[in-house]
Amino acid sequence: MSTALELVQAVEANGGRFRVDGEYLVIAPEDAAAPVMEELRLHKAEIIDLLRNRDATPAEIPTDDLLPGEWLLENCLYRDRWWGGVGCLHLDLSRWCAAHGRPAPESRRTFIAALQAEGFQLTSDGLVVGLVLREDVLAHEGFRNPPAKAEPAPKRARRRAR
Repeated sequence: MSTALELVQAVEANGGRFRVDGEYLVIAPEDAAAPVMEELRLHKAEIIDLLRNRDATPAEIPTDDLLPGEWLLENCLYRDRWWGGVGCLHLDLSRWCAAHGRPAPESRRTFIAALQAEGFQLTSDGLVVGLVLREDVLAHEGFRNPPAKAEPAPKRARRRAR
């Protein structure tokens, strides 16, 4: 192996994850990098550059199955002229994935990339155009159309004890 990309792929295929911390390259678990540790040291600068560029390009984030259709159908609604918050949607999806034993997007950036891959548009202030949580729509409708007030029960004639 001679390229930084091949080294990164080898470690990731072995279950390792990379993190760049300043000038340090952190790999967890360490055992995943053991077979290629010497080569990683030789190509450290190239690997750090590769990882920084990869992290800066959301289009390269794999989005397969990060936006489950079941979650969209169960927990979301599509509404014209409505906007759902990215943070709330991401949190709700993460909870849903945990409850259903599915992998959740690792970060908000990954979630945004998955949304964009599905064709959703995002505003500059972190809102998803047309996609909202079902519970938000139901709360809004309940607020706009409160249940009719029940008529007061008729007063019973009081009986006096004699």
